[in-house]
Amino acid sequence: MKKYYILISLFTFLLMGCEEDNLHKPYGPDDGIAPGKVEVLSYTATAGGAIINFRSPDNEDLMYIVAKYKLASGKEMESRVSAYSSSLKVEGFGDTEEKQITFYAVDRKENIGEPITYNIIPLTPSYIEAYNTLETNETFGGIAISMQNPSASDLAIEVITPDSLNQWTTVQTNYTAAKNINITARGYKPEERKFGVIIRDRWDNATDTVFTTVTPWEEYELDKGKFNEVILDNDIPMNAWGHWLGKIWNGSHNYGDGWDMAHSPQDNQTMPIWFTFDLGVTTHLSRYLYWQRLDDSFLYQHGNMKEWEVWGRADKPDQSGSWDGWTLLTTCESYKPSGLPAGQISNEDKEYASAGEEFIFPTDAPAVRYIRFKALSTYTGVKFIHLMEVTFYGKPVETK
Repeated sequence: MKKYYILISLFTFLLMGCEEDNLHKPYGPDDGIAPGKVEVLSYTATAGGAIINFRSPDNEDLMYIVAKYKLASGKEMESRVSAYSSSLKVEGFGDTEEKQITFYAVDRKENIGEPITYNIIPLTPSYIEAYNTLETNETFGGIAISMQNPSASDLAIEVITPDSLNQWTTVQTNYTAAKNINITARGYKPEERKFGVIIRDRWDNATDTVFTTVTPWEEYELDKGKFNEVILDNDIPMNAWGHWLGKIWNGSHNYGDGWDMAHSPQDNQTMPIWFTFDLGVTTHLSRYLYWQRLDDSFLYQHGNMKEWEVWGRADKPDQSGSWDGWTLLTTCESYKPSGLPAGQISNEDKEYASAGEEFIFPTDAPAVRYIRFKALSTYTGVKFIHLMEVTFYGKPVETK
């Protein structure tokens, strides 16, 4: 029984100790004195915000500086930095009207200093910068949309069009921080169609809808049943590890099926690497989708291509593999949304790669039948490549 009481006493003591060491509570001696005022020195306006320079009050127990402000939506915002900082950032404003920011200092016991206010005038928000440069044009199968985002801010581009009941509906939303934004909405017949474009930022500031009417150009998906491998004398075979080139047009590109692919020899040790195939039809190409090796162990690494070129020609190529007569159609670079280092991938990375990366051919590109991929680099610098699938779109060449 004596041991039982000792154990209860020990357990109670440990609980009291844990409560005393709660790191989420304010700590340090409480002098009961609030920190002094923050002194704002200057600011640099940014797109939809500002970087504000300040001087902290001279208090030994100073913990952090807070700036509070309100967006047009009514949402209360807060920017907080440590006592060792001399500047902070405010953002999310939807216009260039003067804004009031409230500053105060907080010490280790959460005593709050006297607030001060300071006014700033933000630069034009990024979503409005994009809106002011927005251009829309017809393209293969739909509409092409371009705009500038010089601040590289996170934007959402929403595309709407009437559905079968003539009700406006969202058909596509693209999220991007690219400085030069180029997107397309496709899959429509070559008939006059209305589209609307709305641009939003991550604080839900939004533009008015920009309406336009275009007639999409005729486009069709090429029949992969007509594709054939062409092996020229200086081509690198894509048949390592029991794989073969025909796998890239067998329609399989499910995430996790990373062995359903074409693969160059690992002992080749040369770059660039190129291979050739026949589309089976002469066509004006509009775009193509590319699926890298989709597997957690290989996504955005190993032999997945980082940069490459696509070449084409209409007539049968010389068996020697000479590049004479080939035309460079487009230069491509794979995009990793997260920007994480090799070996680290996000859900956004998986979703983007699984949907297939889209690459657009110039509208003045010549009609071609034969295609040559020329790999320039891989994500991890290895000198071999692998890929899972390609899908080509275009319109047939008119014949007499």
